Amino acid sequence: MIELTYDFSPGFKASIVVTLIIIVLSIVVGRRIEKKDPTAPIKGPLFVVVMVFDMLNSFIKQFYGEEWRRFAPILIAVLMFLVFANTATLIGLETPLASFSVAITFSIIAFLIIQVSGLIVRRPLQRFKDLSSPSVLLLPVNVISEISTPFAMGLRLFGNLLSGSVIAAIIFNLLGSFGSLIATAGILHPIFNLGFGLIQAFVYFMLLTIFLAMSVEAEGVSDS
Repeated sequence: MIELTYDFSPGFKASIVVTLIIIVLSIVVGRRIEKKDPTAPIKGPLFVVVMVFDMLNSFIKQFYGEEWRRFAPILIAVLMFLVFANTATLIGLETPLASFSVAITFSIIAFLIIQVSGLIVRRPLQRFKDLSSPSVLLLPVNVISEISTPFAMGLRLFGNLLSGSVIAAIIFNLLGSFGSLIATAGILHPIFNLGFGLIQAFVYFMLLTIFLAMSVEAEGVSDS
């Protein structure tokens, strides 16, 4: 009898945990919003959640105009994953995108989001014309650009998060046990996990929003 064993990387395991956390939180918050009286004011943490999502929707509307509802769910889902993934060390998990395999997988997902959306919205023939513009001689260059862009974004995110972890580890070893404890709790975690991680998440979200808008050429892109 052949026994198959799978030794998944810590980054992959952390990505599964992060995904489950997002699913549970989305269900819980969604049900709370459904039960709310539309005429009653929203208070507490739920108000913050609604305000943040309203800001994100307004940002997406700038690029997609009246078609923003078609693209907002996938873009916000990517942002949510990045926010939780980049701050996963706060709950004792490894940062998923500091793993090369997870970063490459995420890049493939971003590539499929951009290309499949472009093919659906623009249709294959028009998409081919877009890639052949302004001359068919530039088709290979444009194809390479379309392929390399999401992978460059993913590798950039991987490099930034990995470098942050390396710098934190170096400082931890240099300061000694007590000093490293104080530095980790009071300085390193807020900088590298909260500040740095959230900034990287929003930058990736913004770039994906722009490149996806360019792919589908939605109304409002040229005005942005």
